[in-house]
Amino acid sequence: MRSVINIGGRKIGNGNPTYVIAEIGSNHDCDIEKAKELVRAAMYAGADAFKIQSFTAEGLLNRLRPDDSGKWVEHPAYPVIEKLTVPREWHFTLMEYSKAIGITFLSAPFETERVELLNSIGVAAFKIASGDLTNEPLLKEIARCKKPIILSTGASYLEEVKRAVDVIMAEDNFEIALLHCASLYPPSYEDVNIRAMVTLKQTFRCPVGFSDHTPGYTIPVAAVALGGTIIEKHITLDRNLKGPDHPYAMEVEEFKGMVSEIRHIEKALGDGVKQPSKHEMGERAGARRSIYARADIRKGSVIDPSMVKLVRHAYGLAPRDFEEVVGKTASRDLVKDMPIRSEDICL
Repeated sequence: MRSVINIGGRKIGNGNPTYVIAEIGSNHDCDIEKAKELVRAAMYAGADAFKIQSFTAEGLLNRLRPDDSGKWVEHPAYPVIEKLTVPREWHFTLMEYSKAIGITFLSAPFETERVELLNSIGVAAFKIASGDLTNEPLLKEIARCKKPIILSTGASYLEEVKRAVDVIMAEDNFEIALLHCASLYPPSYEDVNIRAMVTLKQTFRCPVGFSDHTPGYTIPVAAVALGGTIIEKHITLDRNLKGPDHPYAMEVEEFKGMVSEIRHIEKALGDGVKQPSKHEMGERAGARRSIYARADIRKGSVIDPSMVKLVRHAYGLAPRDFEEVVGKTASRDLVKDMPIRSEDICL
């Protein structure tokens, strides 16, 4: 696996800005114009990419499921999924629209036909949803496209993630990023466990991030502080709209605020070298102390502790030199409240 991957000319990994994905999900509400509005909103909010979900009801969900009694009945979600299916032609439209306004188009395919479709329109990378972590035929199909893969790992054990990564790499695809995720909508804070993202980073030495469904942006910002380099978050025009993804999505101005906070935390993280910043250099003198004359000291006098003091600012000998100064002879007349320097004493 690689420590840095490239999506649409954008490097992702340590030392690079966090890659922010605005997940549209089903918040287009089956309206292509609303989908375009969300794409524009994602770009306005500072996202690097927007993402849709590429599925058909038939390719995603069985029509029947067992009820509480064990009887197989019509799946209540099937007609909802049918309605929210992104039509084939939307993929071409949204790809061209994304190019026109300058934001990257991403999608998570849920079946082979949609993998082929996305590959044919030149998608920059593939997202794989947490639910397909164990769908090895789909993993292989996507890996063979030889494009970067962002793999979500919600509701999984580390061994399952290792297996999925091995399946992808067996197809000679090594551009993989892993997203920790709590596959709940929304999860409680206790469910999030963002330290597991750190475990993924330590285990796989690849770019990692967090796919977030919590309210607000506390957790995404914390994930960046812990080393996450990708953040995925649902976006909506109005959280009060009807639809499965609206309630836990982030409205546009909130999303913009999240991106701003992420950029702030990136600056604050720095390079990890323990040294003063450029703007702290003046404070080294201003806040630190030096040895000063408490009273006038005549040349030839032996300096005792009552003659000197340790006060700000650091314009003379450092406090660590105090014992070296005491007991020494003044090499010249020293003036009260002036700093003592090495040339002022006979060492």
